[in-house]
Amino acid sequence: MERSDRRFEGIQGPLDMSHYSEAAYVERQRLSWIVLLASFSICMIFTVAVPVGVNAALQNMKLSLNTVAQANQGTVRVDNARGESQVIIAGENGLPVAAGARVLTDETSTASLLVYPPDLTENPLARLQIYSRSLVNLNEASAPRFGLSDEAQKLELHLDNGRIQLTVLQDEERPFAVSINTPHGLVFVSHPGQYAVVVDNEETQISVQEGQADVLANSQGKRLGSGQRAEIPANGDMVGPLTTDRNLIRNGDFYDSWADWSLYVWNVELSDQPEGTSEIVEVSGEPGVEFTREGTGHADVRMRQVIGQDVTDYDALRLLLTFQITSHSLGVCGVQGSECPLFVRLNYTDDRGVKRTWQHGFYSTGDVSPTTPDACVSCAVVQDTHQRVPLGQVSFYEADLLEELARQGAPLPAFIEDVSLVASGHSFQVEILDVALMVEE
Repeated sequence: MERSDRRFEGIQGPLDMSHYSEAAYVERQRLSWIVLLASFSICMIFTVAVPVGVNAALQNMKLSLNTVAQANQGTVRVDNARGESQVIIAGENGLPVAAGARVLTDETSTASLLVYPPDLTENPLARLQIYSRSLVNLNEASAPRFGLSDEAQKLELHLDNGRIQLTVLQDEERPFAVSINTPHGLVFVSHPGQYAVVVDNEETQISVQEGQADVLANSQGKRLGSGQRAEIPANGDMVGPLTTDRNLIRNGDFYDSWADWSLYVWNVELSDQPEGTSEIVEVSGEPGVEFTREGTGHADVRMRQVIGQDVTDYDALRLLLTFQITSHSLGVCGVQGSECPLFVRLNYTDDRGVKRTWQHGFYSTGDVSPTTPDACVSCAVVQDTHQRVPLGQVSFYEADLLEELARQGAPLPAFIEDVSLVASGHSFQVEILDVALMVEE
């Protein structure tokens, strides 16, 4: 026992290991909790952030709408976002434009802006008619990249000056929202219909022919329905809703098929030649009247609507026509200028009780010459020279008939009898999308 006791002579009391094992245990616990909480936090962050991030990407990533500028008359200038300029001449192919571009027309030119879904060139979402002396900026034209997105397709414009007419078509797949900024206010459109905006130094005028628009200016907001308009003066409060100009033509957009129109039988010169066809068809997503004929020798067809309206006290009488000449075989309007692929005719009684006819013809191919005149030499009507429009392109025409008749030295109308649309020639194909006769009191 002496030897055994000597081995522990240098140790004061018994060996105690409990202090060291408890400290290590606590440290290991602390580290475990840190790892657990950190793992849980990272898991929660990923659990929340990844779906939120993916959803944000699905909702907000965008594609550009396919936007094409066309010259309807004259030469149209288009500036891109870098300030580089290009010109489009009536009859040329349309020019794709992107956000940041602007379209300028002078006193002799008009343009169209067609807005399609991404990568498509059929069934536009909207058609913008840009009249003379106008400046339109394209700020945004976008659609969601993914079909799961709840976002609408968007078109944002700025009309610095001039006049535009916007036709918004029905899109069954996704909402389409249009905003139009002007120097005086802001216009929001999210319903299919037809809208007109006019801007000058004094005011902005907004008219809703069909549809619904929300107008905001000077912290004021007004909602306009079909047949209403508003005015935003440069220095003053918004005025409206007011009544719009009245359209004397019923079913001018053919959404009710042939209702209110009389369609006449085909007149064919040669008995062994076929008649043509008269149909309501879809043209770029809109209903329209199509007259088609293949053959030789003269043929014509017309549709007519009785107006029966006294117009003595009206300040303006505006005819608006949207159409497309797809083909015609005769140069200009034939040897007598009487076979335009499309005529618009207005029968009226003047203030002296004399019945008169005003007409205007349109063509797309051929050169004016002594054998193909640019006016009907055999027609006893009030007329101007026939108007050339681009082949295979939707075109629009507008005339204030009171000014037009006065310019041509013709007596002014007191009573409108009827309006007719006539297609004629040998072989031709014409589509009529919309016709209106607007009166302003």
